[in-house]
Amino acid sequence: MKRSLSIALSFLLFIVVALSGSAAAAQSKDRDHPTRVTSNEINGELDASGDEYFYSFTAGPGELTLTVDVKSSTDQALLNFELLDSHAAAAIICCEFAQADGDGQSARVMKSVKLGKRQTVVLHVTVGKAGRGTYRVRLSGSVVN
Repeated sequence: MKRSLSIALSFLLFIVVALSGSAAAAQSKDRDHPTRVTSNEINGELDASGDEYFYSFTAGPGELTLTVDVKSSTDQALLNFELLDSHAAAAIICCEFAQADGDGQSARVMKSVKLGKRQTVVLHVTVGKAGRGTYRVRLSGSVVN
């Protein structure tokens, strides 16, 4: 009985470690290999790192809306975001930032763009270099999952 319990607990620990490792790898820092978005929401940490993350998804034709929420836990929390063409090159479809101005503050920015055709787009987010907090990006409108 004790051995069965020990094996079961070891198996559960293995599952937890495996799942936490895959969650950490969910954000790509590689412009050429962005993380494929499989839901209409992206969540992340604002850790004052200045790190850049890349996500890709299919959208269009029609209006695509990005709703970006940031919440500061310390100081001023900032997230820059831009929507790029499928090659994540210089063709910027939109560019904005969301900023929460102090401890416990939050901010929301909504940006809508019209896409003339169905296409793969890349969302490029850059975490600010000051303050800590969280961010959430919600995709709505002409998003294809």
